[in-house]
Amino acid sequence: MQLIQLHYFCTVARFGNMRRAADELWISQPALSKSISSLEEELGVRLFDRVGRSICLNEAGALYYEQISQIIEAINDVTKQVRDVYSSSSNKVVLLLSAANFIADWIWQMFHRAHPEVDLQINSCYACTDYDIMQADFHISATPNASESGERIKLVEEKLMLAMGQNHPLVGEEYIRLADVAQYPFQCLPPNENLRANLFESCSRAGFQPQVGFCTEDSLTFFNILASNSFLTFLPEITAQPALTKGIVLKPIKNTYISWDKNRYMSESAKTFLAYCRELFAREDIKELISRPIAQ
Repeated sequence: MQLIQLHYFCTVARFGNMRRAADELWISQPALSKSISSLEEELGVRLFDRVGRSICLNEAGALYYEQISQIIEAINDVTKQVRDVYSSSSNKVVLLLSAANFIADWIWQMFHRAHPEVDLQINSCYACTDYDIMQADFHISATPNASESGERIKLVEEKLMLAMGQNHPLVGEEYIRLADVAQYPFQCLPPNENLRANLFESCSRAGFQPQVGFCTEDSLTFFNILASNSFLTFLPEITAQPALTKGIVLKPIKNTYISWDKNRYMSESAKTFLAYCRELFAREDIKELISRPIAQ
């Protein structure tokens, strides 16, 4: 078997769809199918079960993927390390955001201004997969990374705010009990997103299920609709500052963490980024700093 076959196998396993995997790999679907069939023939066992147009790992495939995916990642990791050692131009840092997505542009500008020599790439994803996390050097989330090999530090602790447009009937109230807003429609982010989970959990404790009138994963659309309609939503007090319109404190939400895999190689550029985040989010004026424009 060849290394490229194992790479193809892992890609198909992640997507569960031969066509999508072929698009990701930039090869034809017949060529990919032939490579997978050749791998299965060499192993003497089928790795996938075909269900309609989709495929999924069977028991043997799941066992094989668990081990092979770690080998592929180890190869990618040591390749990156060798390039860092022998190439001064290797300075890329990949940051994944599944929380605090509203400050993606802000943190990029702040870090780039302090360290223009580092190429910081930010990927924003509300419902990231294990593969998304594996591809990033760091992961900013509202809950700690569950990986056993993960390291994490808390960046900021926030309160949950009830947010609404400037023309909402409740905008003039100084204090709002959550139980009193059951009649109003809510808008939210996609399933598996932390703010959505907090919304449903908090409303359930208040004795009602929120009436969701609008749902989107696009941040621009999210805030445009919020500003122009009569929806309510939950937003974090600090990291939503660039777009927060009106909010009432209800309860603390889960902390915002940055995590990384302690078993993976960390480049000097990545160490620089981590140290910068520690210092930046430890500032006492972090809320005001996020909310004001960045000087050019």
